[in-house]
Amino acid sequence: MADQEAWEDLGMFDMNDADAWQVIADAPGCSVTFARKDGQTIGVWVSHAVIDGGLYVTTTANRPKTRAWERDPRMSACFAVPGLGSVTVVGRVELGEQPALRRKFLEAVCDRLDIVGDARESWIGKMDTEGRVIGKVAVDKLITFDERKLEY
Repeated sequence: MADQEAWEDLGMFDMNDADAWQVIADAPGCSVTFARKDGQTIGVWVSHAVIDGGLYVTTTANRPKTRAWERDPRMSACFAVPGLGSVTVVGRVELGEQPALRRKFLEAVCDRLDIVGDARESWIGKMDTEGRVIGKVAVDKLITFDERKLEY
C-alpha cells in the first residue's frame, strides 16, 4: 500500500485550457444546471455550440430552466469525451432571442453533429422557432479531468 499513490488530490489530472475547450467543442451535448425558486438544483441535457471562441447553450421560452436563468443566471455545464476527459464550466448565462445568432447556433450544432443535406435543413427547420432562446455563457471557471493521465 505504501507504493500506491493516493488520488485524493486530483490536481495531477488537470487539463490545460486548449484541451478543455477541445472537450467542450467535441462533446455531443452537455448537462446544465439551474435552481428552482425553492432552491432545488436541477440538471438537464441541452445542445451547445462553441461560436467565435464563446460557449452557447439553447433552451425555449416556456422551459423552467429559462425562467430560472432569468431570475438567477448562475449555472454550470458538464461535458465529457470518452478517452479525453471531462470539463465542468462554472459561469453565468445571458439569454437572448436574436434570430441571426439562433441560426448561427443551429448551424454550429449541425456541424458538430455532422448533420448534412436534407436532414440538416429538416432539423434546423424544426429547431429554428421564435420560442428558441440562445444563451451565451460567461465562463468564470473550468474544472477539468484529463482521463489520459490515469494509470491503472
